[in-house]
Amino acid sequence: MINFIKKNSLLFVVFLTGACVLIIEIVATRILSPYFGNTIFTVSSVISVVLAALSVGYYIGGKLADKTPSEKVFYSIILSSGLSILFLQLLNLRLLPYLGYKLSLMNGPLITAIILFFIPSFLLGTLSPFAIKLQELNAPDKGIGSIAGEIFFWSTLGSIFGSLATGFIFIPKFGINQIVIATSLVLCVL
Repeated sequence: MINFIKKNSLLFVVFLTGACVLIIEIVATRILSPYFGNTIFTVSSVISVVLAALSVGYYIGGKLADKTPSEKVFYSIILSSGLSILFLQLLNLRLLPYLGYKLSLMNGPLITAIILFFIPSFLLGTLSPFAIKLQELNAPDKGIGSIAGEIFFWSTLGSIFGSLATGFIFIPKFGINQIVIATSLVLCVL
């Protein structure tokens, strides 16, 4: 039973962190909209910044996982991502009103998305390759392809859940600030 929990706890964590990525990505558009509008520039900027950050995170996370494959480092990254989202919230409250009135409607969303959302998305991006490495150490009899498929399955399923829950439940029932803080707290508790 303990072995079952140990093997599947990592998949549960990957599910939750995948959900958090999409929660932040969807909420990001709502955060920027009052200042830059709900335009193609805002949506494209958020999606591009999050994808770029995830890509860099995957690359760096893979290198870091090969160098120091430990659960302590993995969970430290999750804590750091939660804290970075809390910091994002502080920047949102203090810096965004200033930037929103100084930057253009075309360039503003991209610059602001980089400032607010790159670091949290980067940190969350490091987790998938790290989880693959940890799962490989926990189940050396499984092939790396099966492990990678399993990790990406649960992460993407979490992202789908995060996307749907944010659009259909969280945003209609809660404010953006509460969603950001709750997402930060979930990651910090993990």
